[in-house]
Amino acid sequence: MTCTDSAKLVRACVLTLLIALSCARVDAGDSASLPPDQTHAQAAETLQLQGKHAQAIAEYRLALAGQDVDPAWQALLQGQLGAALLTAGQLDEAETVLRDGLENAKSLDDAGLQASLTNNLAHVLKAREDIAGALSLFRESYLYARQAGNPSLQAKASLSAADTLLSSGQDAGNAEILLEQAWQATSGLPSSRSRAWLSIQNALILQKLAANTSNREKILTHAAQRLQAAATTADAVGDARTASYAFGYLGALYEQQRRYAEALSLTGTAVFMAQQVQAPELRYRWEWQQGRIQDAQGRPRDALESYRRAAATLQSIRAEFTAGNETIAAAFREDASPLFLALADLLLRQSETEPDGEREQALLREARETVELLKTTELQDYFQDDCVAAVRARIKDLDATILPGTAVLYPITLPDRIELLLSLHDGMKKYTVPVSNDTLVNEVHQFRQRLEKRTTRQYLKQARQLYQWLIKPLEQDLAGHEIDTLVFVPGPALRAVPLAALHDGKDFLIRRYAVAMTPSLRLTDPRPIRRENVTLLLNGLTESVQGFPPLVYVASELEAIRGLYGGKMFQDEGYRKAVVQQELADEQYSIVHFATHGQFSGKVRDSFILTYDGRINMDDLEEYVGASWFREDNPVELLTLSACETAAGDDTAALGLASVAIKAGARSALATLWSINDQASSELVSDFYAQLADPNVSKAQALRLAQVGFLDDLRYKHPSYWAPFLLIGNWL
Repeated sequence: MTCTDSAKLVRACVLTLLIALSCARVDAGDSASLPPDQTHAQAAETLQLQGKHAQAIAEYRLALAGQDVDPAWQALLQGQLGAALLTAGQLDEAETVLRDGLENAKSLDDAGLQASLTNNLAHVLKAREDIAGALSLFRESYLYARQAGNPSLQAKASLSAADTLLSSGQDAGNAEILLEQAWQATSGLPSSRSRAWLSIQNALILQKLAANTSNREKILTHAAQRLQAAATTADAVGDARTASYAFGYLGALYEQQRRYAEALSLTGTAVFMAQQVQAPELRYRWEWQQGRIQDAQGRPRDALESYRRAAATLQSIRAEFTAGNETIAAAFREDASPLFLALADLLLRQSETEPDGEREQALLREARETVELLKTTELQDYFQDDCVAAVRARIKDLDATILPGTAVLYPITLPDRIELLLSLHDGMKKYTVPVSNDTLVNEVHQFRQRLEKRTTRQYLKQARQLYQWLIKPLEQDLAGHEIDTLVFVPGPALRAVPLAALHDGKDFLIRRYAVAMTPSLRLTDPRPIRRENVTLLLNGLTESVQGFPPLVYVASELEAIRGLYGGKMFQDEGYRKAVVQQELADEQYSIVHFATHGQFSGKVRDSFILTYDGRINMDDLEEYVGASWFREDNPVELLTLSACETAAGDDTAALGLASVAIKAGARSALATLWSINDQASSELVSDFYAQLADPNVSKAQALRLAQVGFLDDLRYKHPSYWAPFLLIGNWL
């Protein structure tokens, strides 16, 4: 398997690197004259084994900064720091540190250090997809280790090479030879953490091999034997953490073989040992595994309790493990998402068997809240701060605030189906749609791509199909409750498309319903916009700056809005970053409007709003606008971005756009998924503000009226003109 995403390749190396770090001091220690004070290095190693990468890197740097560091000790530390940097996804710095360390080791003529550093450097090449270069360096590492007479380093090099061969879809037969070679070297080692970890890694790579060979059962038997050997070794040296890994992975192997009773017993032992050493980063994995096994045994209630414990444990450590590192946060979230979705899945299934109506509603709310935890985690990790924590403190129970005429649609996409949770003012209902997540994602991506083509109606196929899946099952309940406003809370698959453009075969969804969206119910403030004493800050560019084209209709847009509401206006040379900052610091604006280019990227640091002299990034926006959130009487009610865009198919970029109101501290935002015709954008936005001037019209209804006006205009009938406008957050 060849992976084109380097971040995924880095994540694939994490276990290997943790093993390398756990072995490094044992492997190279004989040849290094270690100083008496190893406090920082020992702390770093412990932190790295616990998965606390940012803290570990800081400790390694402190260890290297010590006075009169022994050259051999310095080279060893460089190897460990380089591996930690690689684990954290910092490839360039990892390579620099490792190459410097390798030069130091060569100057000392220390074959053991050269073996260890070369092995870690090979992982950098592997993460860069230079498979041939990585395999060459693993071979070099093995030769250095043999020269040093160090069987532990020989085993590491062989294991790394075997794993690389299998991960890149190359020679499985040679990988099997390398694994046996590594096992022979490992078996001759004295009992130690290093020996236990090498045994675990061997077993895990054997399981990869089993998927690529006809001798599957025989190879899995060898894997089980090596995991049992690892557990025995770890017990012998009193290493409960490593023993927890060994018993847990052996339980996972037996789970795959449907040996559920043995799997559950081993997993229980792994949980106990993780508790002994206070390792929640292990405990949640084994609690989750317990739940899977119990579910497979037909014990849903026991499984539910295990899943709940795992989710609670994971939530308690997420911030500590992901702080300050996008790669680790993404890896952690990718690992965690299936747990939260599995818990939600089980809760939804349990709700179907519950005869008591109140209990059924409680299970549905818990399922939704479980997915909400995942959404909150996504937002915190995307923005790389806990800005949403302050928002959450202000939010009330949304179910209690749903007014007649409004419905909140919460799709939960599971591997094998879509569950639609519809919240109405008198309770929640569930609808099951037998469509796989993969099928939905494919249809959604085609819909987004075809919608942007103004010269065709190819989008209709997907618009109708998505309507059949997402709206058709609800039609009777929506009609029976006289719903006129639909609020969507989309997951990753749906947030990059405008749901207003779904089509029932006769007309678009927007014809019947005002449509709004919010990335999270927990982070939505459901209070109506204040209509009295509205104050506006209007900002815009008409001229070409910083390589972006002119927006000649912006002037008329700003004048039209100011004609309705008054307010201050800054245009072109007057619209500067410092001016925006000063205005928002000095005045209490209820609406802040930007008619300028903007871009939302998969990485928050690359997202921005253009000014005449620079760019306002998301942190700037939070600083400038966010303070208003704490003004109870006059927060920023609406943030408008009338010419921003996201990349088609980039779900993470769409998350950034969907969450802009939360990041900025505004109650709601009006923004666009893609850049459209300058004249069309200005006309629709101006019409939105004209409709909003009516105190009886909500923000969602104001947008619907403006969009329907376009739908009835032959110039702008195609949804590429009106559909990308999204009302995000508060819809009232």
